[in-house]
Parts: sequence; C-alpha cells; structure tokens
Amino acid sequence: MEVSIIFDAAFQGQATGAVWIMDTDENRRWFDRQSDLDAGSAVFTPEGGELSRGAILRSIWNVQEHYPDWSRIIVAGAPSINELKDELRDEGNLTMTEQGFVLVRA
Repeated sequence: MEVSIIFDAAFQGQATGAVWIMDTDENRRWFDRQSDLDAGSAVFTPEGGELSRGAILRSIWNVQEHYPDWSRIIVAGAPSINELKDELRDEGNLTMTEQGFVLVRA
C-alpha cells in the first residue's frame, strides 16, 4: 500500500489512496474536495505543532503503525532527508524527489 504524508502548507497537487495532510486552512479545503481518498486518510497536526525533524519522523512511524501493510510512504513538503537518513535506514530505502522523498519498504 502506498501512503502519502503531505507537509506542504498549501498543497494543490494530486494525491489518491491513503493521504495524511498537515492541517492548514488551505489543506483542509483541498482535503474536503477529494472523493477518492482511503477511508483512513486524515488532516493532522504534526506533534509539537510545527514541522521539525522529530515531527516528520513521528508522522512516518504513525503512518507505519496505522498502515502495517505499507509498501511506500511518499513524503511531500518536508525538508532534506539528509538528517533523517540514520533514523530511517532500517525502515527502507530513501529516494529524494522534487517534492520531498519516498521511503520504500525494504
């Protein structure tokens, strides 16, 4: 299963399936207009209320717990993965993208 975690404060792109998107007014409007998202999709507030290394990691781990059959986690709107590599090394393979990174289960 592919899951997207979106930290972009004003996401305007396409996403389907399971999506967790950071709570902002713009993102809530985007979320409310979607009709083909997984039932477990949600608008969320990062732990601590801000976008930090720890909040990103906890969000990834929360998604893994919520979707134990995940195969890919697409993270958009997050800063560089360089500081996350060590913590996520055992979770899978990381690949940079224009929007953030993808974690593919090993």
